[in-house]
Amino acid sequence: MSTETEKKVTIVMYHYVRDLTYSRYPDIKGLDVRLFEEQLEFIRKSFTVIRMEDVLAAYETKDFSSLPENSLLLTFDDGYIDHYTVVYPLLKKYGMQGSFFPNAKAVKEHKLLDVNKIHHILATAPIDELVQACFEKLTEYREAGRFSDKEVPSNEELYRELAVPNRFDPGEVIFVKRLLQNRLPEDVRNEIATCLFETYVGISEEVFARELYMNRDQIRCMKEGGMFFGLHGYDHYWLGKLTKEKMEKDILQARDYFSDVIDEKAWVMNYPYGNYSEDVLQFIQKEEIGCKLGLTVEARTADLPGENRYLLPRWDTNDLPPLGNSVGGM
Repeated sequence: MSTETEKKVTIVMYHYVRDLTYSRYPDIKGLDVRLFEEQLEFIRKSFTVIRMEDVLAAYETKDFSSLPENSLLLTFDDGYIDHYTVVYPLLKKYGMQGSFFPNAKAVKEHKLLDVNKIHHILATAPIDELVQACFEKLTEYREAGRFSDKEVPSNEELYRELAVPNRFDPGEVIFVKRLLQNRLPEDVRNEIATCLFETYVGISEEVFARELYMNRDQIRCMKEGGMFFGLHGYDHYWLGKLTKEKMEKDILQARDYFSDVIDEKAWVMNYPYGNYSEDVLQFIQKEEIGCKLGLTVEARTADLPGENRYLLPRWDTNDLPPLGNSVGGM
């Protein structure tokens, strides 16, 4: 059999996995633990769950023949405590490996990342009220001269630019996300996100961060238990929108902090928000950097070895039964 035998690999992406009914934030965009276990049952019957090391080895040797038919990888983004308390025990129960991608800043500094402030603001505030609050903040900062009209156009223009629905969220939700994730100057968006978090969530950010993310001991425990760990940046930035210097610093900070749980000569990059640029790709492919694979959020099945190993696509959990039918088994 040729070592270049084509193999399809289904990669699935998860974020929050918890008992949503009894969660403090039942409206968070997460997967209920009951549905997660149903999905694992479906996966067990329809696929063969492989290890991230299997894919790394196949690319290293250029031999994909050992990968089973209907291979599947489980990936978990952002390093939430859910992954230790809910996901890890179930993966052990089913004898499956998960690949986990925590953000270094959240673990090291116990800082609440803006992406998670936004998630919990959206899970708490009525969306119409939240959009109006964003408009009011924009007007306040514009009148204070914190940004120019060239940098940030009128509220109406900005809404038309950003409020473009996707397959998971309506336009008004996308407006809030994009506005606070990357559209505004960093200092302004950080301040607005913090203000809205205080208004609608009302919990100390440090306390919230310590409750939301895994800690070092939990990560080491999972690593010793056979789970795989890769990198998801230091600060969960849109890497492709950073200056080259800031992008490189962010990736290297994450690599250095997690040097004890990754293989520094063969690690996997998971781009926050699925965002990257040619500069990002060129940097991580340098031999001395040590990255060997990259994961995107493009929703389709990977066709190895023809895929660019640094742009592997992933399905969302919502694409698999019992939630969706975009991904099927045999």
